[in-house]
Amino acid sequence: MTQRTILLYLACLAAVLSCSNPMEDNKGGGEPPVLYEETYGEEIGTYYVENRNMTLRLMDITSLYQEVGYMSQAVPVNHVSFQNLPETLRETVKGYALGSPTQVYQMKWHRETVYHLICGMHDDITGVYKPSGERIVFSTMGEYFQFLQEVSDVKCLLLINPEVVKSAEGAPKLLEGTWQSDWLHLHHDIGGVNGSGIDDQVELYAELPFSITEVCHFKQDGTGYLRTVKTLKNGKEEVAYDPFNYWLTNYQSGPGAYKGYDYLCVFAAGDTIEYTARCHDDFSRVFDRGFVFVTYPWYKQRSDSFSGKKGDPKYGIPEKDGKSPIVGRWTGITKSAVRTFGIGSYTWVFRGDGTGYLLSGRRFCYSFAYTVDGQNGSDLQLTLYKYDTGFTIEDGFWKEGDWTYSYVPQPTPQGETMQAKIYDDDNRLEIQGWTNMAADFSTTPIVFQRVSR
Repeated sequence: MTQRTILLYLACLAAVLSCSNPMEDNKGGGEPPVLYEETYGEEIGTYYVENRNMTLRLMDITSLYQEVGYMSQAVPVNHVSFQNLPETLRETVKGYALGSPTQVYQMKWHRETVYHLICGMHDDITGVYKPSGERIVFSTMGEYFQFLQEVSDVKCLLLINPEVVKSAEGAPKLLEGTWQSDWLHLHHDIGGVNGSGIDDQVELYAELPFSITEVCHFKQDGTGYLRTVKTLKNGKEEVAYDPFNYWLTNYQSGPGAYKGYDYLCVFAAGDTIEYTARCHDDFSRVFDRGFVFVTYPWYKQRSDSFSGKKGDPKYGIPEKDGKSPIVGRWTGITKSAVRTFGIGSYTWVFRGDGTGYLLSGRRFCYSFAYTVDGQNGSDLQLTLYKYDTGFTIEDGFWKEGDWTYSYVPQPTPQGETMQAKIYDDDNRLEIQGWTNMAADFSTTPIVFQRVSR
């Protein structure tokens, strides 16, 4: 499949996904509806990773690129398949790739051929090998930097991307029940000594004139609903009610009480979103979207305290809004030749009620509230208040010390300001910080296209 064909394929699939609604013909439970997964490249092999209790498929995606970025320069791609690597290096390369996406470079150093493996799970300084498989050890960073200055004839041989082989076979039904997330009950130090984490009460985004509470209910028959309650400071409530069908798409368990699900929700209003739920207490009390340092998680409830509140669904494609050009569903294709490699699609949804969410393919990244703080022609200034996600140093929840990280006792979470540009009759969108990076480290903005059906 050529590079151009792959990009067109993903764009078409994103459009198909946005307009299809498998809920019309399927009920929850059993096998999920057949929808696209972002898979590309040639399969190297499938391997069970015992210490992570999961099966990973290694994909060779080298053919997507003609050149890639190595350190501070663009280098050519001279594709060598995994099986044609030196036999003494294959197990090392496989071990790297089972940890995270891996790049394999070949170069000359002191007239000898050496290999440099670059992977997010390892420091670059530890990834230089002789063809025999022996690692070249640099005693200091100075020695390593000298090596980088002395290498020549650098070329990329192989780019490997790991994918989780999903299976929900035999999964216990721990997700069923009623779960609630709000902007008050915070969870941090997740995965500590006993994995249960610490609970605090911290108001999220106190400067906003509202807060948001969400209730998600999963029934045994594979149906459920998401109720969103937006409560203004004056006590007024705005309620949305979104029924869905859901399917478990993956189940994981690990040491101790760790459990994890991926589940696909097909909303009655048209959206299809795959979520994660991770837990260290057998889903008896709380689950998080991911094991991050700070999150506002989902707590288990005996019942839905908002069950009497009704509202229209909102998990569908927002129509164009004459008052705000940002309102809509926007999909763009990403492709970077530096560090983060491969291709993918991202979708932003901005609703007219000041809320939305971000997807990677069909996978949920986070929900957000947003404000439009200024407009000058096609240029907008936004502030994004993300939630139902993990929070980092930049979000004001934890601080970095001398090789340590610690929770901020009195955090002041802040929204993220960003610029956006809307053009082409309000059908194309660029967002600050969202760029593709070429092999020479030059950047171009990702252009998100409006999805109208």
